Amino acid sequence: MSRTTFSGPVASENGFISVASTSGKLLAIQAPAALSADTTLTFPDGAGSNGQQLTTDGNGNLSWASAGGTGTVTSVGGTGTVNGLTLTGTVTSAGSLTLGGNFVLTASPALTIAALEDVADAINTTGKYTGKMVVVLSSGLILTATGATAADVWRGSDGTTVATPV
Repeated sequence: MSRTTFSGPVASENGFISVASTSGKLLAIQAPAALSADTTLTFPDGAGSNGQQLTTDGNGNLSWASAGGTGTVTSVGGTGTVNGLTLTGTVTSAGSLTLGGNFVLTASPALTIAALEDVADAINTTGKYTGKMVVVLSSGLILTATGATAADVWRGSDGTTVATPV
């Protein structure tokens, strides 16, 4: 800053600019210790409403906007990878997952019930977690792991198939 002008109850103190009253400071603003460029922020009129937060348009213009509620998602879009599965799509607050494009499952080598029942098979020893789903391509049956250990069983989507690794 090359020039600082204060009048009235405005003061500069230890790097802060403050507006004071007889009952104490009303407002204090501090710039970062190192500035890469001058920044001008334009504040909105008023204090906003209960639950609102200040947001920026990236050009220094601030406005009041409703804050997202804790644990509430109205819509999330994009691409993400979880446990090796990559999804592209949108999750909505209604609890649905909408996927764009094609949902493709591949298995190499082809997964069989015999592999699921072999406690030493890689399907049971590498990356197994509770809820992991696999598809037996020859039958189209989806099986879900009931646990993360190699010996935990797989339950089929048909309600009757159980693959117990031994």
